[in-house]
Amino acid sequence: MKIPTDPAAKLALYSDLVQKCSASRDNRALDYEKWRLWYLFGSDGGKPAKFNKIYPHIDQLTSFMYSQETTKFAVNPGPSVSDLQLPKVPIVNRAVLSEWHASNGDIIFGHALTWSFVYGSMFVKTRWHGKAVEPYVVYPHDVGVLREDIPMLSRQEAFCHWYFVSKSQLEYELTVTEHPRANEILAKALTRQLPERGGGMGAKQVEITGIQPVLQGQANMWPAGSANYKAVVNDDMVELCELYVWDDDKADYRLATCADPDIVVYDREMDRIFLKGEYPLIQVCPNPSPDYFWGYSETERLMPLQKLREERMDQITHILDKQANPPKWMAGFNGVVDEMMLALDTPGGGVNSDNPGAKAEQMAPNVPEDLFKEVAEIDKMFEEMSGITNVMQGRGEQGVRSQAHAGQLAQLGSSRAKKRALIVEDSLEFMATMYLKIMRKFDDRRYRGEDGLEFVMEQFTDDFVVKVDSHSNSPLFNENQNALVFELLKAGAIDLEETLMLVDVPMRELLLHNLKTKILPQRAKQAQQEQATQAAHAQAQGKNVSQMPKRG
Repeated sequence: MKIPTDPAAKLALYSDLVQKCSASRDNRALDYEKWRLWYLFGSDGGKPAKFNKIYPHIDQLTSFMYSQETTKFAVNPGPSVSDLQLPKVPIVNRAVLSEWHASNGDIIFGHALTWSFVYGSMFVKTRWHGKAVEPYVVYPHDVGVLREDIPMLSRQEAFCHWYFVSKSQLEYELTVTEHPRANEILAKALTRQLPERGGGMGAKQVEITGIQPVLQGQANMWPAGSANYKAVVNDDMVELCELYVWDDDKADYRLATCADPDIVVYDREMDRIFLKGEYPLIQVCPNPSPDYFWGYSETERLMPLQKLREERMDQITHILDKQANPPKWMAGFNGVVDEMMLALDTPGGGVNSDNPGAKAEQMAPNVPEDLFKEVAEIDKMFEEMSGITNVMQGRGEQGVRSQAHAGQLAQLGSSRAKKRALIVEDSLEFMATMYLKIMRKFDDRRYRGEDGLEFVMEQFTDDFVVKVDSHSNSPLFNENQNALVFELLKAGAIDLEETLMLVDVPMRELLLHNLKTKILPQRAKQAQQEQATQAAHAQAQGKNVSQMPKRG
């Protein structure tokens, strides 16, 4: 995109792009609010569900897609990289993994993945702050793209990220950067309260009971004391918008930070503050669409099943309530009906009548033996919707004859979940690669390669990609991967150090240190002693043979 040099024309272009990127923002926010309530409470109507099946289902689905405990990375240099860089690779690999855990990147990515099943997409934003990489979650409410019919941020000419800062924080940042227009910006920037998100817990549904002569009805309220999980910020906030525009002339993104209303605070090339040709947002979209940027919401797919399940639970509860306190049929009794009904519902209570034909009966319903059978079938529909089988959940399967048979069923039954886990893995690799790119530019710490030479990250090659090592992000692959590692060890294709790096073990660094300083030297010493003993034994045998008398 051509960026005008005239300030007025540039401001007009930025304002137009921000408006276009925010075209669907308000409508999407309404959908996100609805899906959030369904995920947290199993309903967006008058009351929370008796049992919210969506929440545990997505929680389980996320656990199959990503395990923050076992995820490992492997730095893969490109084919053009010199062999002199190879001794740095294991150290760089450990540095990335250490930074990943130290910055809570594993936790942040887990949050983003969970809510991406709710909203369809989530984002993680990374930056270098102080002496470390800092990631944080960005909700799709706060992101807008120029072309929603094109997937992937890398294919967008322009996109936006909105966020709020307090006025005092904005003043501090303008002062630190010695902004020449700091006073003007602070005077013109509009302040307001942080908008509420996540849905209210008040009246969500009004039931109409009559329309003539006056409209009548009742508001279904959430139960008193229910948590609403809404942040409360009582401070003056300023909304900022980061507009990312691809500049054809510079072959780089241009970042314009604007304050409401249309105040350009900063206008910089990406290479000055981040990485040339890169953007800090990573999209997490486990259900992508070829013609809709935001992907599909897993929660929206499950909402009809949750609604059907709740209807059946209401009916079952109604039957059981009638069974516990059945309706009464009475004839020939004189008196106040309410008092007689209360007496019949009281243990040891009774009603007398002078009428010899008086009669009272209970109308208890017949409770079917398979009352919850349909609910169980609905639960199976949840699992079928997301590709989760009984064997994957650790449950028994009819007809399984052995452990090998169960393993084969799990292997075949997990194909749908594995396909989605590989999609999640792509986002994870993109984020890990971004970690190393950021460290390569900003990290000034010194590292020591396996050849003993010290280096800084900037001296590492720029031709690399960080991959998830052996699909370690998903538990679906772990068992097969561990079995493969030990088979390679038996075959002599890898050594003990490589085995420790490939399997998930506690205190890996200590084990590697002990292996290098104690176990391997001790084994080498024992091997030398055995060789010396064998040589001495062979020499002694040769001497004895030479001293034997020859037969004539």
